[in-house]
Amino acid sequence: MRTIQQELKKWMKANKVKHRKNKHKKERKQKRRKERLTEHEIKELMGVGRPVYRRGKGGAFRQR
Repeated sequence: MRTIQQELKKWMKANKVKHRKNKHKKERKQKRRKERLTEHEIKELMGVGRPVYRRGKGGAFRQR
């Protein structure tokens, strides 16, 4: 019993086919630079200090 790879080599010899190299090489992912954020910027992104609204009686929005 032969492996598929051996069978392929035999077939390529019989049909005079040259071995092709991969056309598509794997592209390396570029490393991302870590973005340094200040504590103030992080809090701003999280929404700290913004008004908070909730549903009140009758479905009206009320500031908390």
